[in-house]
Amino acid sequence: MGRWCGASWPVRTGVPHMRRPTRAPYLTLREDVAGMEEAEVRRNEAAVDWHLDRSPKGDFESYNRSVSLELTAEARHPHGRAKARPFEVELVRLAPGKTNCPRHAHSMQWEYYIVISGRGRMLQQDGDEPIPMEPGDHLIQPPGWVHTVQNDGADDLRYYVIADNPVDETCFYPDSGKWYAAGRVFRMTNADYFDGEE
Repeated sequence: MGRWCGASWPVRTGVPHMRRPTRAPYLTLREDVAGMEEAEVRRNEAAVDWHLDRSPKGDFESYNRSVSLELTAEARHPHGRAKARPFEVELVRLAPGKTNCPRHAHSMQWEYYIVISGRGRMLQQDGDEPIPMEPGDHLIQPPGWVHTVQNDGADDLRYYVIADNPVDETCFYPDSGKWYAAGRVFRMTNADYFDGEE
């Protein structure tokens, strides 16, 4: 396999595949656990709306169902606090000829892909062969592996992506030399170690 792309969680950061849940890293335990509605622990994906992510020129375009964000149940924890979920799940639909997002590499996030229908390929680091994607395939992308998904077939490509949810995630975009961190997209410049210090 090659080296890395990202999942699209619905809170806007301006970077489609770097959206994150609005929940704080730690949540207060619900007092009324017995009264939780069924929708908080169970949701049929057909009831989740598709969300379009499209770049300004249309080079990157995907439809996403952020399934796990619809499940709002919080962890039951004896100390009254619960950590945020350790994963998120999204269903992605790519039209023929479309690419999900720019190639990128995550610093800490793992992603696990399950192909449902259609055909495509996972683009990787320059010099690495694309990985074919077809129904029934499972693919994993560890941190540091450059990737994105492209539909090179004749029908819509549909796949699930399951991603862990690291708190201090950064992302590098090798085709443009940009970074994403803490809700910002930027480019780094070289500087002398003592520049601006004395």
